Amino acid sequence: MKRTLEKNVMSAVLKSWGTAGRGADTDGAVAVRIRFPAGAFAQAPVWSPGEDFDVCRAGQAWIRRTPELTTAVVAGARLPLRTAGAPDGAEVWTVSGPPDRVPPAFLWQDPARVTGLRRTPEADIVREQLAGHPAAEAAAHWTQFEEEWGFRPELKDDGRWSLLLPCLPGRPATRPNERELVDAAAAVVRRFGGTAKVEPHSEAGDLFAVWRILEAAAARMCAA
Repeated sequence: MKRTLEKNVMSAVLKSWGTAGRGADTDGAVAVRIRFPAGAFAQAPVWSPGEDFDVCRAGQAWIRRTPELTTAVVAGARLPLRTAGAPDGAEVWTVSGPPDRVPPAFLWQDPARVTGLRRTPEADIVREQLAGHPAAEAAAHWTQFEEEWGFRPELKDDGRWSLLLPCLPGRPATRPNERELVDAAAAVVRRFGGTAKVEPHSEAGDLFAVWRILEAAAARMCAA
């Protein structure tokens, strides 16, 4: 499986290299989509903010979109410590606003950035303490899972868990490269099963999950 994936990733990188202009940051940009088997993570606690919400990052970020309104929900949000009135504990933030004022990409990449939307006049924000919230159990479970394995999956419309791992070889100092992408994807499939398929690069992916997966794997080896 790994050798086939490596071949497909390298081919996709070569095809996309230079398509965005000479020296562009997106040179060679590509992603791998892992689709986990039906029933994967069945023991994980489940919570949803309501109907028609998609899970962007398990136990942490959800989104509901209509042509008029985007609603983002983030569990575990924390205001910067120096912010006046910042609470002691983590919160659940529900942010609603026009689609062009609540850009969704951060929900897959870095949900903690939701607190920056407090400066958006058009955004309606509801803040609740995470402790005692219905989302708390799922948030705690998936936080521990991410610490152990380095990623959080998203839930697709067909009810199966999925993980999108992007890489940007054109920015080798600050983003995972194609070989790290292959190693991380192969490690996840070996442990949890499923399939890995090359896809075009997308903003709807965790840019640093590749590195966290590899770091988590190295930590487990050291602890063994």
